Amino acid sequence: MKKDKVFIFKVIMTAIFAILVFGAFFFVIFGEFKEEWIIKKEYLSYACICLCFLFSLIFIRLDAKKITLSLALACAVAGDYFLVLMPSDKNKLIGTCIFCGFQFFLMMYTLFLNKGNGIRVVNLAVRVALCLIAYFVIKQYITLGVLEIVAVMYIINFLVSLTFLLMHIKTEWLLFIGCFAFMLCNVIVGLENGGFSLLESVGATIPVVITDFLSKYALAYYIYIPSMFLVATSSVYKAKKK
Repeated sequence: MKKDKVFIFKVIMTAIFAILVFGAFFFVIFGEFKEEWIIKKEYLSYACICLCFLFSLIFIRLDAKKITLSLALACAVAGDYFLVLMPSDKNKLIGTCIFCGFQFFLMMYTLFLNKGNGIRVVNLAVRVALCLIAYFVIKQYITLGVLEIVAVMYIINFLVSLTFLLMHIKTEWLLFIGCFAFMLCNVIVGLENGGFSLLESVGATIPVVITDFLSKYALAYYIYIPSMFLVATSSVYKAKKK
């Protein structure tokens, strides 16, 4: 009986936070912000991420896996402070480095999912190997700055984490969908912020229709907040064992 009441309360709180987050999200997308308004578009967008983090904290318990997800969302809040509220070339690097913390805690989550020490070693070894290979191979063809190197390592670890989440898709489907959407958001942001130029520098031909489509529609922006809400929701609901 007590469990039923807790579940009902979770559902109610999920609905409340969903209304708050997506209500603000849709206003950010479709609303017209006037210059004289105190509330700016960036502030409201940032508030959505803070709400996702707050939602993950409401039902936090002494569960290492769930705590790591809340810590990952905390990194998103801290990273967006620099990337959204204080955008600059210097803060872009700081924010990206902080988002690497998101990847660290997501990696820890996948390690908790892995039951055997052997698969955990493989998890870590694959990350290290891929990062080393990418670093030394890419350097032969492209000159990368610190920000680009950090971004490459970030994406590599994200892909590895998604692979291990996919292995547990029956119980971690909500987190997988959220993280997959977040990865797409990161890829689009990376392409729009120098990625296309890097690809063209090594002879890759980027169809104009793709660049025009991404410049016309803020896909990354539309994906980001829903992905964070899914990650937060996955930290609230305990996955059923297979």
